[in-house]
Amino acid sequence: MKEINIRESRVTTRMGHLPISGGGLNASYTTVDAVANICTTAGNLGLKYGKDFIWSSQGYSDDDAMEECVTLLVKEDKYETFLHLALQNDHRIKHTTDGNVKLIKERK
Repeated sequence: MKEINIRESRVTTRMGHLPISGGGLNASYTTVDAVANICTTAGNLGLKYGKDFIWSSQGYSDDDAMEECVTLLVKEDKYETFLHLALQNDHRIKHTTDGNVKLIKERK
């Protein structure tokens, strides 16, 4: 399988934590939202999780920017192109000061 990296900033603007206490259980919502968006997009393209692709890990881009990335393993090289063309980041999620989460802008 081929390893591909997708920058989290391309697929989510969600904050990494809720603005309330929570310790280790209140961390990395950015990565979770990015993985959810990527996997949903892949499914909408007809790709099957566990067959055509799997989520491998979270890491950092190879360039000087060192941006956070989601790493997938894909069965065929063409899936990388399909995903990069189809991914959108039009939705907006807001965390409130009391720990709630709101979808304030829907995806087109």
